[in-house]
Amino acid sequence: MRLTVRGRRVLVALGLVVAAVLGSLLGLAFPSAPAAPEEVASVVVAPGESLWAIAAEHAEPGADVRTLIDQIVELNSLESSTVVAGQRLDIPVG
Repeated sequence: MRLTVRGRRVLVALGLVVAAVLGSLLGLAFPSAPAAPEEVASVVVAPGESLWAIAAEHAEPGADVRTLIDQIVELNSLESSTVVAGQRLDIPVG
């Protein structure tokens, strides 16, 4: 079987499309893990304090508080965002 120049170009383009799709699927299947914080501070939850209040207090100016809440939940292996007075939490610093 003999391919024309046009046929070869179509096969090369098809190969590139297949490679791009496979690369995208592999990227979705194996997402990169977020980097662990280099430094952490330990805080004790005060009565009436929420995870939102703690995160807002320690978040960088202009940073999204929700992102810090997710990091705190993951860092402390919390099952939910509910905290109780006296509970010790590690907070990412920086």
